[in-house]
Amino acid sequence: MAPIKGIDVSHWQGNIDWKKVAGEGVKFAFIKATEGTGLIDDTFFENVNGANAAGIKTGAYHFARFGSVEEAKAEAKHFLDIVSKVELTYPLALDLEVDQKKVGKTTLTDAALAFLEEVEKAGYTVVLYSGKNFLENCLEECRLQKYPLWIARYNEELCRDADIWQYTSKGKVNGIQGNVDMNWAYRDFTVKTAQKQVKSQSTSKLKTYTIQKGDTFWGLEEKYGIPHGTLQKLNPNLNPKSLKVGQTIVVPAEFNKIDYYIVQKGDTLSGIAKKYGTTVQNLVRLNNIKNPDLIYVGQQLKLE
Repeated sequence: MAPIKGIDVSHWQGNIDWKKVAGEGVKFAFIKATEGTGLIDDTFFENVNGANAAGIKTGAYHFARFGSVEEAKAEAKHFLDIVSKVELTYPLALDLEVDQKKVGKTTLTDAALAFLEEVEKAGYTVVLYSGKNFLENCLEECRLQKYPLWIARYNEELCRDADIWQYTSKGKVNGIQGNVDMNWAYRDFTVKTAQKQVKSQSTSKLKTYTIQKGDTFWGLEEKYGIPHGTLQKLNPNLNPKSLKVGQTIVVPAEFNKIDYYIVQKGDTLSGIAKKYGTTVQNLVRLNNIKNPDLIYVGQQLKLE
C-alpha cells in the first residue's frame, strides 16, 4: 500500500484550522493528550474535536516521565482517564524518547512495557514512539517487538523497519502556523483499531482550565453556573482538597472564558497571550503595563 500522510500536534501548534489541514491530504493526526501524571495538553479536546469534524483520523499520545513500573502504571492511568473522554479512530501512543530518571535500559524497558500493557488492557491499540537512536541504544528493543513502532528519524531514509516514520519536525501544512511534525504510516491502523470508548461527554463539550490561586471545585462550579460535583466527575483522579496552582483540569465547554489570569512562576506576557487567544499589545493596554518584560508572580491580569 502507498504510505499514508499524517501529522502530530500539541499546544505548540496553537490554533489549527483542521479543514485546511484536511485539504492538504493529511489523513491522520496524533494529538498530545497528557504528560507525566498530572499534565493535560490544553489544546487536546479542541484538536480532537476539530480533526474529527474535518474527517481526519485521530490518535492520542502521552509524553513519558516515568522511571519505574509503578510510575509507568500511574502515568497510564492518567492518560487513559483523559483519552476515555473522547472519540478516537487511530491508536494511542507512548512517546518515550529520553531516560528521564537515568534508570538504564532494562528498568526503562520494564516501565515502558508496563505502560503499554495497561493501555492495551483497557481495549486500545497502542504504539511506541521513539527516536531511532534512542530505541536502538537506550531500550531493549527485542522485548518491545509485540508493539507497532512509530520512529523519528529526520533523514532522507529511515534505514530500518517501522510502522510509522516521523521524517521531519519542520513540515509546513496549510492551516497550521509554523512548523509541524510530518509522518508516513505504512499500514492502515483504522482497519484494525477498535478503540474502547468510555465517554462521559463528547469532545465538543470539553476543554481545559488552569487552576488559579484560591480556586476550588465548589467555587468554580458556583462562579460559572455548572452543577456541583461536575468537576470531580470529570477529574476523578484529582483530590479536590489538594488542588495546585498551575494544575490543568478538564471542564465543560460551557465553562465561561475567564476574564482574568493570575501570573505564575515562569510566565511571560507572550505565553499568556498565546494561551488565551489574545495579544501582548492587548494585555499591555488592558492592564496599563509600562514594561511588557516586567510581570510578577501573583499579579492579576485582565484578559478582556
